[in-house]
Amino acid sequence: MPRERAGGLRAWFASPFHRFAVALPAAIALIVGALFYPLFIEAEAHIREEVQAAIEFEIAGLEAHFHERGLAGLRDALQRRIEISPDRAAVYLLADRDGRPLAGNLAQWPAGVSANDEAWFHVAEADGETLEGRVFILFGGERLLVGRRSPLEAFQRNMTVRLWWSAALIILVAGVIGGRFMQHLHRRLARLAAEAGRIQEGHLAQRLSLSARGDELDALAERFNSAFDEIERLVDAAKHVSSAIAHDMRRPLIALRNAIDEARRSPGADPALRTQLEGLRDQTEELLRTFSALLSLARIEAGALGPLLQAVNLTEIARDAIDLYEPLAASQGRALNPRLAPACVRGDRDLLFQVLQNLIENALKHGAGDIDIGIDTLPDGGARLTVRDHGEAVAAADLPHLFERFFRADSSRSAAEGAGIGLALVRGIAEAHGGSIRATDARPGLCVEILLAPGRRGVEKS
Repeated sequence: MPRERAGGLRAWFASPFHRFAVALPAAIALIVGALFYPLFIEAEAHIREEVQAAIEFEIAGLEAHFHERGLAGLRDALQRRIEISPDRAAVYLLADRDGRPLAGNLAQWPAGVSANDEAWFHVAEADGETLEGRVFILFGGERLLVGRRSPLEAFQRNMTVRLWWSAALIILVAGVIGGRFMQHLHRRLARLAAEAGRIQEGHLAQRLSLSARGDELDALAERFNSAFDEIERLVDAAKHVSSAIAHDMRRPLIALRNAIDEARRSPGADPALRTQLEGLRDQTEELLRTFSALLSLARIEAGALGPLLQAVNLTEIARDAIDLYEPLAASQGRALNPRLAPACVRGDRDLLFQVLQNLIENALKHGAGDIDIGIDTLPDGGARLTVRDHGEAVAAADLPHLFERFFRADSSRSAAEGAGIGLALVRGIAEAHGGSIRATDARPGLCVEILLAPGRRGVEKS
């Protein structure tokens, strides 16, 4: 448990926002302490000097009375000062050699005060106040104590309390201000990070948002947006090139396929040549499917082949796709295992059927074992479609790239046929429906998950 707390504390301090939120009030408190502590010491010394100067002044006056009028005059002077003086902090005591009071405003000789001549004292009274002064031994052995109830201790206590409260208030205010500033900055950076994450997921039209302040973060976001503009331009150019090639190559490939069909149907064709022509025709068909997928993907990404959104029964579409591919799976000694909950989504039936076709074909070509096809209803009424095989795992580094054009994973899952267009087309269709797609390591095999928006309830099964 202590290790977990230590690890959590280290993780908390790893954030520069948390370190700044702690360092700012601490630094302000240190600066304020460095400024005010010397003033506190100077004020304390000044008060002490004032108290001692007042005592010295009292002693000088009383000494003059004693020299002029003797002990009786000293007693009269003490009594007059006690009666008429507004200074209640002044303390006087004239005592005999045994310490019995003769005059003054103290009932007895203070405990802890030395009876030595010209001795300075500094003692605490029973009520908590501090008595400071000086003692004189007169010619007849009498003792004269002159002092004051020092305000120094009260000043020290009050100032200490005030300084601590001031430090706490400064730390609190600085902490609140620093915390609010860090919270605002953290929210802003988190928003920028979320927007950058959407760009990383393939939403290349997304840009980092700017504030009205035009500060350093906005300048940085503008630089990133310029870089994203260039990246989008290059990606669009690459897509345009691949789409243009696919468009231009379809016509000669169709002519090639038709010529191969005519040669195969020729009555005098050699059987060995006919076999070769059939292989060429299959490869030509594969090329045409690839180019067709490229063109469909380009149209979907450009918005020209947008889905006709309406409420459709996703479960029924999945059953149709399973019925179509079950014989092919059985011919490979494999099975399609449906786990289909009733689900309606907003979408284009033909494009969603294309999604299931591509996912099942991908699992049949590149996976192994049975194929699990699942549909679950989400709390918001949408649906989750999953297709999982039980073949070799996909490397973690390859998972984020599976839905890119022409990407093919390592040879353990890649078949000889295929150009890496099928999953890219699946992602294009999913995003055109406002959904999302991801691939995970199913251990064993690969699992592709698609989330789709909810549709209208009560859709009739087609």
